[in-house]
Amino acid sequence: MEDVLNTQFVKLKEAMDNLFELKSSGHVSDFKQSSGALMFVALKHSNREVKRNIKSGRDELHLQKSKVDLSRLQLQNLLYEVSHLKKEIVRCQKLKSRDTYLELLSDKEYASKFSANGEEMNSDMSSHKTHLYRLECELRLRKELDSQYNALLTSKQELLQANLSQTQRYLSFAPALRTLQDSTKPLHDALQLSLDVEWKLNSIVKYLPRALYILFINLKSLQRAKEFPFNSEIVGFENDAQMQELLLDTENTLKERRNFAEKSNVMESVPDNLLGRLLKPHPLYISLVIESPDKSSELILLIRYWELLKCVTVRAQFSNNALTNNAQGDINLANDLLAHLYDDDLGHDIPVPGIEYEVTQLQFNEEECMEYLVKNGYGKPYCWLQSMCSIATIDKKKFFKHELNLHKWIIEVFQRISKRWRSWLRLNQQIRGLTYKDVDMYTLRENIYPEGLSCSLVQWTAISHEEFNIQNSDLLNNLSPANGITYTSYRAVIVRGSAKMECFIRIPSNYPLEIPLWILSVHWNGRHTAMNNAAIKMMEFWTNSLRPKQLEKNHRLLYSQLFRTIYSFDIFLETEGAMQATREYNKEKPYISTFTKRIRLRPYKYIRKGSMYTFKQ
Repeated sequence: MEDVLNTQFVKLKEAMDNLFELKSSGHVSDFKQSSGALMFVALKHSNREVKRNIKSGRDELHLQKSKVDLSRLQLQNLLYEVSHLKKEIVRCQKLKSRDTYLELLSDKEYASKFSANGEEMNSDMSSHKTHLYRLECELRLRKELDSQYNALLTSKQELLQANLSQTQRYLSFAPALRTLQDSTKPLHDALQLSLDVEWKLNSIVKYLPRALYILFINLKSLQRAKEFPFNSEIVGFENDAQMQELLLDTENTLKERRNFAEKSNVMESVPDNLLGRLLKPHPLYISLVIESPDKSSELILLIRYWELLKCVTVRAQFSNNALTNNAQGDINLANDLLAHLYDDDLGHDIPVPGIEYEVTQLQFNEEECMEYLVKNGYGKPYCWLQSMCSIATIDKKKFFKHELNLHKWIIEVFQRISKRWRSWLRLNQQIRGLTYKDVDMYTLRENIYPEGLSCSLVQWTAISHEEFNIQNSDLLNNLSPANGITYTSYRAVIVRGSAKMECFIRIPSNYPLEIPLWILSVHWNGRHTAMNNAAIKMMEFWTNSLRPKQLEKNHRLLYSQLFRTIYSFDIFLETEGAMQATREYNKEKPYISTFTKRIRLRPYKYIRKGSMYTFKQ
């Protein structure tokens, strides 16, 4: 249609041009004008044809759009139905019956309880019906157990009433028994009986605070059972405890009579030592003495109770025999013996709920109280110690704990303390032997004994922490955070011929949870460390990879590490010297294969081959 319109327009333009030329020349023809006018009729007809075709095209386009919209709407409905079905499927998958949250009997227990009663399930039943049948059986069992529980609870109440009546009857005999005891006291003295001593002990015990009383009773039960070699006693006088109780009663009475203004004036006029006046321990405290296996030393634990802080503190001391030489490692381990019994329990905070608010009311803070306790040598309030005294605690993670099974808990704490105590004694003995070079290398073995050693230990001295940290080693860069752990450092010198090896040893305060760390430095044809020599790095790994579980009972870990270091140094000199131009050290150790190449691995491991031990990579 576009071509027809263009043709009509061209013809009309030509006709108009001819008419214009004729009119300009003055020759106007009616025929030309009529034919030109008829061209408008044809143009109008063409224009109508174009509009009709455009309208039909639009109608057809609208029809197709309607079909597309309908198809799109159907697809959207299908997508919505698919998503709805998926949600329903997930909902069905997550659907669980209420019996899934019940703790049912195991198959063995179920078969033993119900098959004996003739309640055999039919094998033709479906799994669902079988499960329903089992739930019905267990429901009947729970009802029977509930009825039995109610019967036992009723009998318990009856027994409690009977015990209460018997207790009241026994209390009525107390005055008569006291009179009888006083009247027979001369006879006790004549027969040298210890009844008077027991009576005096009981008279002291009744003045103990509740926390120390609970702990002392449990300690006495363990002491009589002879499960652990220790001795517990109460230190203090009855008069002091009675005087403190009288002062507390008087102070409480005065506080009730004061008004708010008088309280403010008193708080403003108190002296500077208010913390020392208010923060006083109970006059009576417990002294716990633990002996070493060889009876040569004693560990003394002084346990005190604080009325203001509502907690218990402990301080560790050693007898004179345990610290004869007063070595640097002894002091550090003595101060931290109780600090690493449990994780995140270093005794740096007061683990009593609500103590911060109560201390704040007295215009103090928790840090000042802890500083006062440590400064005056009263020890630290560990969480495990509060649990031994049945005191509720809350740690840094806001975890509330109140130990109820005190007997089991106290045994567990004593086992941990005894284990650390024995490990500390063995370590102290090893350090003392190394310091004075009183070590017999031929008695050291890691369950097996290889050939003799050629190197010798010539020096073992204590060094400062700064001297240890200046050593250049990857082991120092890969260490974990200290987490309240202190360290004691030593320097050992091992010599063989012209070669010398320096060993820098760091012993942690939480030993044996963490073993000593060794850093090696060899001075022979230059200085060799783990940073510039792969063989030294392997030697450090071989020494530090030793674990207590690889040794025998009552192991001497520090001696065994020294033993590994010495024969590793021997192997290093023998294998490295074989590759030098001038051979200074010959191969004296038996190797499973000839070691000739300059490789990183050295034959430090040894295995049994026949009747002798050989070294291998």
